[in-house]
Amino acid sequence: MKLPVRISKYQLEKYLGGGMSEVYQARDTVLGRTVAVKLLTAQAATNEDTRARFLLEARVSSGIAHENIITTHDYGEEDGIPYMVLEFLTGQTLKDALQSGEEIPLRKRATIGLQLAKALAHVHSLGLVHRDVKPDNVHLDAQGRVKLMDFGIVKTGDVTLTQAGYALGTPHYVAPEMIMGQPVTPLVDVYSFGVLLFELLTGKRAIQADTVERIFYQILHEEISSTPMETAGIPMPLQETVRAAMARDPQVRTQSMATVVAQLEDWLGENPTVTRTVESVAMPPAKRRVRVSNVWLTAAGALAMVIAAGIGYFFLTEQKASARIDDPLGEMVLIPAGPFAYGAAKEPVDLPGFYIDVTEVSNEDYEEFAKATGHPMPPDYVRGKPGLPVVNVTLDDALAFAKWAGKRLPTKREWEKAARGLDGRNYPWGNEPNAALANVADNPDDTWQHVVSTDAFRLGRSPFKVLQMIGNVREFTGEQSAPTVTALRAYNEKLSPPPTADERWYVVKGGSFHYKLGETSLPMSEIIPARYRADDLGFRCVKDP
Repeated sequence: MKLPVRISKYQLEKYLGGGMSEVYQARDTVLGRTVAVKLLTAQAATNEDTRARFLLEARVSSGIAHENIITTHDYGEEDGIPYMVLEFLTGQTLKDALQSGEEIPLRKRATIGLQLAKALAHVHSLGLVHRDVKPDNVHLDAQGRVKLMDFGIVKTGDVTLTQAGYALGTPHYVAPEMIMGQPVTPLVDVYSFGVLLFELLTGKRAIQADTVERIFYQILHEEISSTPMETAGIPMPLQETVRAAMARDPQVRTQSMATVVAQLEDWLGENPTVTRTVESVAMPPAKRRVRVSNVWLTAAGALAMVIAAGIGYFFLTEQKASARIDDPLGEMVLIPAGPFAYGAAKEPVDLPGFYIDVTEVSNEDYEEFAKATGHPMPPDYVRGKPGLPVVNVTLDDALAFAKWAGKRLPTKREWEKAARGLDGRNYPWGNEPNAALANVADNPDDTWQHVVSTDAFRLGRSPFKVLQMIGNVREFTGEQSAPTVTALRAYNEKLSPPPTADERWYVVKGGSFHYKLGETSLPMSEIIPARYRADDLGFRCVKDP
């Protein structure tokens, strides 16, 4: 095919590769974004099984929305040839990364595994089984962000399409029950993930064989050796996660990807249901469920002696040891009492302790609030987009939600402490700008030019593990402020009637996907009218211990 070629609104510009289907780099001429267009070849399109499988992949993948799964933007047919339009990815496959010989730190490898585990857990929650989990189908960008790809042999609850003689999956990663022709369940993905995680952690394949017959024999009859994990110095908790996931017997195997997610989060210190420090004793009201490590289940008198000895103060001021609570409306983390460096001048400011939402308030949480109270949903709200932050809300909407949730909006000082840590850094990750770590307008990956999931960009989290304090959506604080002349002029044409200095104006923090990183450093603030709403304006809440 001679390029460029136009298919629907997509201008095909560069051939990227393919087999029965061909993939092209293309430009969406309406939205102006770069996409990947996957076309079934003319010959393959004449085969009804192949055509049906391609359309099933398009239909299934277009209904999946998750930060660690490739996005299917569109699909259709042009002159009898089916096509689908995918998110354009830059970087490399996990297979290429492993074969490159690049030294990847253990924590980064485990984080890659965690992202993939979350993707598969989401797939399973939709009643799907991927069935082809392998390094070739895992994409990594330059920041280590994972995207699960290729739903060509996915199994839905009611449809399974396979061509005669077509081998499901890749031999080294196929679960024993698939080889035996037994019913396919999400446990086949758990097994494949375990084998992949073994390879990710050790750099060696779990199944060491060259022919399909020998590979299948090993999978069915031979135990996978743990020696490579021991030789690589893999910590025992990770070894146990791998072994349990790739157990040959499905009944013995880890029973869900959600369990794998929790195990990896626990090892990485990111498990929100596990608290490890003394401040977890000072819990918020009982309706919030908290699990406390046994090591801290001491008597009140013993705790009093510990605090008297001065140890309690150490834990309450050590920012890496922050307790979390499992709130029904999202995880919250304790920001301990004590001083921190505030503002551009980094002046010392002392604050009481408080809990803050780890993520921005999401669409589904706001829908629950609206359903319970009869509060109207925001204008232009589109249902069916869970995981995204709620936007187009006013300050009064945010206040109403917070009151219903038993919380409140943060002050600007509280917001800054949660975002900047104790040392007053300019960005959640430190003082060096890095637009790749936030959903901002100058992020080098041009696919992030819109609002994204509340739990995205985990590498850019704050010292207290709070997410998206820079970019994605601007966040209301509960702090009123007099408008500047510049602010009055800026909103003169955005609101009708134009705002006045006498009405309520509030401080907003964090910037959004519309802003460049240099416009969003943490000490910066905006002042906006309380009645203003926008597609990049949301909020998160705090709660007093």
